[in-house]
Formats: sequence, C-alpha cells, structure tokens
Amino acid sequence: MTKGDWMDLTVLERKKYNYLSEVMDISRQMGDALDRNDQVSMRMLIAMRQDPILGLEEIKQAITSKRDSLLPEDRERVSALDGGAPPRQDGENFYAEQITNVRRLLERVVELDRTLSRRLAGGSSFYAKEK
Repeated sequence: MTKGDWMDLTVLERKKYNYLSEVMDISRQMGDALDRNDQVSMRMLIAMRQDPILGLEEIKQAITSKRDSLLPEDRERVSALDGGAPPRQDGENFYAEQITNVRRLLERVVELDRTLSRRLAGGSSFYAKEK
C-alpha cells in the first residue's frame, strides 16, 4: 500500500474525529440545557447535532469506498490495524494512532449519549433495553 493510500485513510479518519468532536460538544451542551430544563435549547441542539451525524455517515461511505479500491491484502492490513494490530511501517503509524483516537472519542460520545437518552426518555430510552 502506498503512503498516499495511508494518508487518504488517515485524513478520512481525522475528519471522522472532527465530526465526533462536534457531536460531543453539542451533546455536552444538551446536558447543560437538560440541567437548566431549557426545552427550547434542547430542541435547537438536537437539530444542530444532526449535521455532524450526517457528516459521519458521509465519511463512513468515503472510507468504505477507499477501502474497496484497495487490493485484498491491503484491505486485510487496514482491517488488522482497525482491530488493534501494531503498525509495521511509517504510514501505518499515523493511521493506527488516528484510529485509536477515534475509537476513544466514540466511546465517550456513546457514553454521554446513553446518559442523555436515559435522562430524557427514562425507561423508554433506546438504552433501557441494554442489559
């Protein structure tokens, strides 16, 4: 795989990170609005959060397209790095680091979303069905 391929994938993962950061920021603001019982702000923030979520979907499609364009052995290597395999060459280092950063932020976003959902919907929350 070329350094350009690694750079393309790394840039896409960085864009994913940026969108997740935006979702995290808006989610925090939603928590603050909940604390204040500010329904107007909540509705506005829920609408605002849709844009970065849609951006995440576009990035997901771009990543899938990029991966599909790779040779099978390169796709396997990318999947291995996604699964936590150690990098073996320079281009892989940056990609693996970005994947780790995205994974950590995604975990934080999901946890905050779980908390907000339970606060908003209680027993009707999407997460209420989790064990």
